[in-house]
Amino acid sequence: MIFLRAYFYSVPNLRFSNLDKLMKVRLGDICTITGGYAFDSHKMTQKGDYQIIKMGNLYNGIFDLSRNSSFINAPTKKELEYLIQENDILITLTGTTNKKDYGYTVQMEQPKNLLLNQRCALIRASKVNEKYLFYLLNSNDFLKQFYASSTGGTGNQTNVSINDMLDFKVYISNENDQSKISNILNALDKKILTQIKIIELKQSLIKDIEDRILWKTTNAQTKPIREFLTEINDKSIIQNQYPLLSSTKKGLFLQTDYFNKEAASSNNIGYKIVHKGDIIISPQNLWMGNITYNDKFDNGLVSPSYRIYKVKEEYNAFYISRIMMSYRALSLYKNISEQGASIVRRNLNVDAFNELCFPIPNIKKQDEVGLFLSKLHQELKCETWILMQLKNQKNYLLNKMFI
Repeated sequence: MIFLRAYFYSVPNLRFSNLDKLMKVRLGDICTITGGYAFDSHKMTQKGDYQIIKMGNLYNGIFDLSRNSSFINAPTKKELEYLIQENDILITLTGTTNKKDYGYTVQMEQPKNLLLNQRCALIRASKVNEKYLFYLLNSNDFLKQFYASSTGGTGNQTNVSINDMLDFKVYISNENDQSKISNILNALDKKILTQIKIIELKQSLIKDIEDRILWKTTNAQTKPIREFLTEINDKSIIQNQYPLLSSTKKGLFLQTDYFNKEAASSNNIGYKIVHKGDIIISPQNLWMGNITYNDKFDNGLVSPSYRIYKVKEEYNAFYISRIMMSYRALSLYKNISEQGASIVRRNLNVDAFNELCFPIPNIKKQDEVGLFLSKLHQELKCETWILMQLKNQKNYLLNKMFI
């Protein structure tokens, strides 16, 4: 039996003597901001002595050197001016209009032979604690100014200028409190990273277990999907009949939570109704893992482009959902999906989908395995909840400590 950790990090009721005496300053007076360099793409290679750090390497505030790696050899004196140093803060300046897919920040630890590319900026603290500055750049106050200052570029691209950033007005505390605040937030960040690793480990463990036990053919009958699933096509008849849902590779969510707004069209009459226990698939993205099982909502609405299936009564719905969402099943879906309008989209051959075969044991075995797997997934949900609490606590502190 796997034991659930029954704790989450509690935040003390923090008191700092001078938080009510914050000083309003111009951002450019406490740090320097330098734009990245437009490196010649013809000089770039897949391997080399110096790696070029692009916006993709900073996506979502996660520093990832493996993403779209580019290198150069023997950089010029000019190019070496963009060498990244310890504690430098990197921020992405370009994104998509009406989206917040930029403004990601990363603070460097022990960088080695890294050069900053254009559309990113390098920020160095001059009259403020380096770690404190990093957290200040993640505060709501800074980000509001950041996104408000963005201007349109090519197509639906939007950019933030360094000159505008230098003139942002921010509030800073005294040197002593800066150190205390940065230490608290840094400790919380370490707990968040540890929790992410715990979740990733459990996800990997569950994937391996499911691939081993769900695809055993011993004492199982090979059955096509049409024998254990029934497609349903219930549609809403009034506006906002049920909450709008988003079915994604990460799971099923309320649309307001996933997008921080309702992203669908204003008229949702005719949207497909999802009931508890249904399986939802995206015919264009099924091969990438866009298949979800509704174990959270009594009812909901999804776009008419989705297909909704109900597990027949003589089968265990959770067991069926797990084998259909398994890693091995994705390769089957890919083989029956044809290239669509983009590289990502592939159109599912629905007739072929209905004929795909899976090893299905008797109902007693389904119930036994389903119960075991549901306990594993419940533990994963608990770990994910802990991570959410840690992130919420960090956001709470950022809002309390940075006006």
